[in-house]
Amino acid sequence: MTPRLLTNYTRWVVRHRRTVVAAILLLTLLLARATTRLHVEIDPDRQLPQDHPFIQALNDVHRIFGDKNLVVIGLFPHDGNVFTPAFLKKLAEVTDAVRRLPGANPALVQSLAAPQVKDIRGTEDGMEVERVMETPPMDEAGAAEVRRRAFATDAYVGTLVAADGSAAAVQASFELTPETPGYRHLHMAVLGALKACDDGTFDYRLSGPVIFLSQLSAYAGRMILYFPLALLVIGLVHYEAFRTLQALFLPLLTALLSVLWAVGLMGLLGVPLDPFNTTTPILILAVAAGHAVQVLKRFYEEFDRTHDVEAAIAESLARVGPVMIAAGTIAALSFCSLVTFRTATIRTFGLFTGFGILSALVIELTIIPAVRAMLPTPRRREREREAAAHPWLDAFLRASARAASGRGKRRVFAGAALLIAACAVFASRIQIDMSTKREFSAREPVRQDDASINAHFAGTNTLIALVEGTREGSLEEPAVMRAIYRLERNLEAEPGVGKAVSYVDFVRKMHLAMNADRSDAGELPATRALTAQYLFLYTLSGGADDFDTLLDSTHRIAKVRLLVHEDSTRYGERLIALAQEQVARTFPPGYRVRYSGTLASTAAATEVMVHGKLRNIVQIAVITLAIASLLLRSVVGGLLGIPLDTITSAISAMAVGIGADYAIYFLFRVREELAHGGRLEDALGRALMTSGKAVLFVSSAIAFGYATLCLSGFGLHVQLGSLVALAMLVSSGSALVLLPAVVARFRPAFLWGGFIIEGRERATQGAAVTA
Repeated sequence: MTPRLLTNYTRWVVRHRRTVVAAILLLTLLLARATTRLHVEIDPDRQLPQDHPFIQALNDVHRIFGDKNLVVIGLFPHDGNVFTPAFLKKLAEVTDAVRRLPGANPALVQSLAAPQVKDIRGTEDGMEVERVMETPPMDEAGAAEVRRRAFATDAYVGTLVAADGSAAAVQASFELTPETPGYRHLHMAVLGALKACDDGTFDYRLSGPVIFLSQLSAYAGRMILYFPLALLVIGLVHYEAFRTLQALFLPLLTALLSVLWAVGLMGLLGVPLDPFNTTTPILILAVAAGHAVQVLKRFYEEFDRTHDVEAAIAESLARVGPVMIAAGTIAALSFCSLVTFRTATIRTFGLFTGFGILSALVIELTIIPAVRAMLPTPRRREREREAAAHPWLDAFLRASARAASGRGKRRVFAGAALLIAACAVFASRIQIDMSTKREFSAREPVRQDDASINAHFAGTNTLIALVEGTREGSLEEPAVMRAIYRLERNLEAEPGVGKAVSYVDFVRKMHLAMNADRSDAGELPATRALTAQYLFLYTLSGGADDFDTLLDSTHRIAKVRLLVHEDSTRYGERLIALAQEQVARTFPPGYRVRYSGTLASTAAATEVMVHGKLRNIVQIAVITLAIASLLLRSVVGGLLGIPLDTITSAISAMAVGIGADYAIYFLFRVREELAHGGRLEDALGRALMTSGKAVLFVSSAIAFGYATLCLSGFGLHVQLGSLVALAMLVSSGSALVLLPAVVARFRPAFLWGGFIIEGRERATQGAAVTA
């Protein structure tokens, strides 16, 4: 949109200001009603790339064996002994209560009291299979028998009972249901069951993916508390910038309306809040208020020149409007480019943030001129306060102007080169890693409970190897069983791995029980027929469906489940690589092994995030280059519109999209000053003292507003708040220190092109009005 069109548009808005304000407020009211439908929901399926092999394996494991949404419950008797009649009775009570919870998968509720947890013994007549604990024992002798059975099967030690017998565990998998539609609801349901069983003789602790996702949901829900704080901080920065109530009121009004439009649309479409988009309101608030500051700063300049409110409104939007549209479009498209990500939650974050920024543009081009026209004329004292010096800022900007126009350019370039070199060195040390646990402070109860459970048991995170044969009964073959057994034992030897369990462990237990008097029988059956016989005998003695969570009914697909103490991406990828190497080396032909579990899911999400961000950085650079080149009529200008900042890939869309605004605003102002005639050095100085000062106010407001997230104590929010604040510091510093030096040194021709003739005409018209 050209300045002439913007002038005509602004005059129309001013003439119909009451109608415009009423229409905007009516639309805002309709969207605000939809915000009541908003709720926080953590859905791993939306956060995971569904086309990734690890996630496809995860879905197959869930479909075949039911594994999903693991909760690990640690029970710690006060006397330090699990095997007493009183505690075993309480363990049975807790197990039964958990099995009755909505969504519980009974076959995957595992404890010493669970019906499918059995002891296998060989007898003269064959095989005897009994529950480890049929009913709670009445005396010490019965408790001792439970202990014998529990420790007779190695698969139960470290998973269901601590090696020293001081603690017992209940492992449970759940489906989300209408009664427990989210992880917070499920967490509370499990806690409720435990509290109902608590008689004061034991302590209980919870861990597992469900518990951490529940706490993540709680932190995401708290973001509503930080929004008013961010609003207050941004408002205080704006008041310090203008020192007038009108300048405090208008940016916050437009920003709040923009936020209501974005979150209202989310509510209208039924899109839930999650850890990524709960920060969207603060982001839109900061961006929208920043653009409004640029408009108001220019309004006061034009009013001092024309002494006419309506003329000043039209002139300020005509001058700043094209820049605001360009900068806002770059920011919006930068966020919308996130639709290329393979995870739904990132796509949602990008789309609604982009919509919020576009909403801010629409609102600022309507509400600011309309409301500003309805407000009283700025009084002389108010204008004097707005124009009052800011000694520290003014000194910094004057020093930047001197450096750009004199020999200081060399020092600026040398400093920038050193900074870039230092950043390159530090960037080379970055390691790709992700850990949900590390997002929480080690002092938080969820981390302490997890540490306690991991200290007593095999782990609270999983890596699952899904082994698939080509035909029915193919997993009864001795060669593949030996390969699976070696894989389990080798992985168990790795640091951090607590236990590996598969159907092979139970077949081995049967084989040893049936051949207790034969030292030459080996550890595993030597023939496929013998394996089939053991499994058949087990179904006759123990239960036909006991192995359904480890081996499918056709004996073609099985899972090998590892319990591990860590959830680090680097650790998980190394463990998967070790497993893949051994599978390739030791497994017989005709078998496929895929990987799933919490470690594989995190690895998949990290891989997609990193690759997606690298692609996204290129997309943002192209968007910035294209729009800036179009408006400045120069490829060089487009390149100069990209700020030099040290940001990580995790916030690249945010930092680049917002940071590019500063360079664009500054370059447009330099070009406008040159249209009036005079030297480039003088134009740089005037641009720094006007647009440059506004850039400092805007970047400070965004930095301080986002810094409020650091108060949450949640690692993800602390990183976001601190890194965005740093990005704003670097990008605004680059625009106001490095960019003027670059312009002064290379004197790009586009600064004297484009609208220069029209700019001179407008300057002449402005002088005539003043006269």
